[in-house]
Amino acid sequence: MNPFSQPAPGAAIVAAPAPDSLPDEALVEAAVAGNRPALEALLKRHQGYVYNIALRLFLDLDDALDATQEVLIKVVTSLKTFGGKSQFRTWLYRIVVNHFLNAPARKYERLYDRTADISTLAIAAEGPERSVSEAEVEEVRLLCSTAMLLCLSRDQRLLYVIGEIFGADHALGAELFGLTPGNYRVRLHRAKADLLQYVTGKCGLLDPKNPCRCPKKARALVQQGIVDGDRLQFNRPHLQRVAELVQRCKDEVSDDIQLRLGELFRDSPFQVRTELDEVFAHLLA
Repeated sequence: MNPFSQPAPGAAIVAAPAPDSLPDEALVEAAVAGNRPALEALLKRHQGYVYNIALRLFLDLDDALDATQEVLIKVVTSLKTFGGKSQFRTWLYRIVVNHFLNAPARKYERLYDRTADISTLAIAAEGPERSVSEAEVEEVRLLCSTAMLLCLSRDQRLLYVIGEIFGADHALGAELFGLTPGNYRVRLHRAKADLLQYVTGKCGLLDPKNPCRCPKKARALVQQGIVDGDRLQFNRPHLQRVAELVQRCKDEVSDDIQLRLGELFRDSPFQVRTELDEVFAHLLA
């Protein structure tokens, strides 16, 4: 029964439940029937996940916003095709995976191919010693850890982001990428191994014996104007971190560095872009 439907003549009037309290499938049914609040509630419920996947895939905040908008447009125009054979989030993530895998190269992908030394993205010649704020150091940590993912090919990055950072189980991951569960596990393991091989010997957050330190890097980036303490991009106000929104992967990880590598990414903020409200207004106009 559509929770937004009008009561029959003479029937007692019961207040319709708030859209935010309804399951996805009820919102889809109402949205397809033309209920705008239901469609808006549905998109807002899931836009944060789409945006945060895009951010870790493409690194640039504006590119991630554009990619999220493109996905939301596809969701709105394809909503009638949702048949309820799977959960709505699974259906949505199929759109995300297909769109992100086939989208044109974004800015940082064009600048830094996976054979390059990605550390140049987040460090350069050290300028004179100067003090940096804790906020600037955290900005550099988040920027650099996200940039590490550029050492992977796009499909590996998407596998790692969805499977390792956001904790999709192997059955769901295999379905999203059109693989058998066994092949999905192999490809995800390879992505983790390639990322680990790249960061080994580089990141001091993963191993104190490594040379890189965020405060040292922050001084260089602030000096060059790459990081602006008054206009932080990654260290933005947030309510939760990724680790608080997703379950930990069920696979046991025996390598301590590998374990800390996953924790490094999941400790990043789960960001929300207020500009997405403008996207809703445009889509639902």
